[in-house]
Amino acid sequence: MAGYWDMHNHILPGVDDGSGSMAETLRLVQLEYDQGVRNIVFTPHYRKGMFEISLDEKEEVFHRTCETLTDHFPDMKFYLGCEYFASPHMVERVTKEPRYCMPNEHVILVEFSYTAEFDFIMQTVEKLQSAGMTPVIAHFERYQCLHEDYALVHYLAEEEVLLQMNCNAILGKEGFRMKRFCKMALKDGVVDLLASDAHNTTDRSVHIQETADLIRKKFGEDTVAELLQTNPQQLIKLN
Repeated sequence: MAGYWDMHNHILPGVDDGSGSMAETLRLVQLEYDQGVRNIVFTPHYRKGMFEISLDEKEEVFHRTCETLTDHFPDMKFYLGCEYFASPHMVERVTKEPRYCMPNEHVILVEFSYTAEFDFIMQTVEKLQSAGMTPVIAHFERYQCLHEDYALVHYLAEEEVLLQMNCNAILGKEGFRMKRFCKMALKDGVVDLLASDAHNTTDRSVHIQETADLIRKKFGEDTVAELLQTNPQQLIKLN
């Protein structure tokens, strides 16, 4: 089981608000590589009215990018996924078109408005589960409803909803309140995946190694391996 996984990022060039060029993508992937990542799932945004690049175009960019990246990083593996912004009709769309999903087409990375009501979050994940899908809630530490009632985090975990946390939040780069929430969730063992959610090499860069070191110090090597290797590998079921 070689290397870490990064399951949520915006490194694919020119498809959303992340990397704007192949040169920037190369710099970001170099950071990933230097920090021990050997498997990257690119997850460009899909959000109606904001990020609506066609699936065919996204695939074309992915294949073109992989041709360049494999020349520079021959021992890395690259996959194409998606971060889907939740909407009332998303279930019908994603069940008909697996390219909105992760490399395992039964898994979907779903993002909500930071102010989303918990009822809407649960309605969405229950519909996805009823359709035979496994929802992964992106950067769950951001949602206001979970800060207002932390018990809802445990409820989500008990309902077999997978929870992904951003490295920047753990490190305190998104504020003390977020950092405290992350520490509590990590201590409680409700986090399933860590990811960079990297968009650029400046204020939203790759901090996987720093995060792994912090978690190793506080919670041990087994937790690092679970969040950055075992869980993502089992979820994708490709390696």
